[in-house]
Amino acid sequence: MYHPGGVYPAIPVPFKKNGDLDGESLIGLIQHFEDTDINGILIMGTSGEFAMMNDNERRKVVDIAVGSVNRLETIINAGYASTRETVSLAKYIKDAGGDAAIVVAPYFYHPSQKGMADHFVTVAEKADIPVLAYNIPSFSGNTLSPDIMTDFALEERIVGIKDSGGDPAALQEFIHRSYEGFSVMVGSDSLACFGLCMGAAGMIIGSAAIAPWICTEMYDALRKTDFKRALSMQLALNHVIKAMSVGTFPVSIKYCLRAQGLPAGYVRKPLEELSAAQKKEVEVHLKAANILK
Repeated sequence: MYHPGGVYPAIPVPFKKNGDLDGESLIGLIQHFEDTDINGILIMGTSGEFAMMNDNERRKVVDIAVGSVNRLETIINAGYASTRETVSLAKYIKDAGGDAAIVVAPYFYHPSQKGMADHFVTVAEKADIPVLAYNIPSFSGNTLSPDIMTDFALEERIVGIKDSGGDPAALQEFIHRSYEGFSVMVGSDSLACFGLCMGAAGMIIGSAAIAPWICTEMYDALRKTDFKRALSMQLALNHVIKAMSVGTFPVSIKYCLRAQGLPAGYVRKPLEELSAAQKKEVEVHLKAANILK
């Protein structure tokens, strides 16, 4: 059974200026990450604008991503608001050769904790693929309680959770309740060092797409119990977080990558590209992180 651990950038999905999916740029971006020390990539997460794509496009992205990787693990978002659609895409991810499906908490409507637990269990059972739950209440509108771990423990194909809730106490509780074969992955960039110190298996964060070397060095430092070095990496990462927080998320992530000469593409409307003043603000933060000169 697949079990994630280490550093996984949540990478953007490039679009052309006219809004069309830019598969060539996605291939180029993945090849860039192949040349880093990361463990794998998250495809079509919040940074990847999954909600901006129709089902055919999402399946095309699955094919491109799985067909472009060499050594990298692929964790691909199958999440929809409905269980039926999520199962369908998760099956497609499995058949395409993805390592795992990550499933965002059902969004827009507000199912009970039991309803959400059943959602994840059903996807894992029917798609027969390793599944990570994705807790991101600021976008989904629904919060996964650490109590859900009781249900997860009954389904071995639920192999982890990406906790982007931003609540240190909840993250601690997820880690405390974790068990063999279940990976708690930090999903809040500012809590990367904290979560790893608490015992998280790794991180799946957007800032790792902008500065993967900072995140891999932090991870390696903590494995060697070099807390001072790990903290210095978190402080550097905080500048990256400020850069990617300019404008409406995830617009600035793509600009941060384009500023480094990488084929990140553009966002889809109704999202708007950064203004000239916002781009300068981003560049100030990237220079503070020694990403730009």
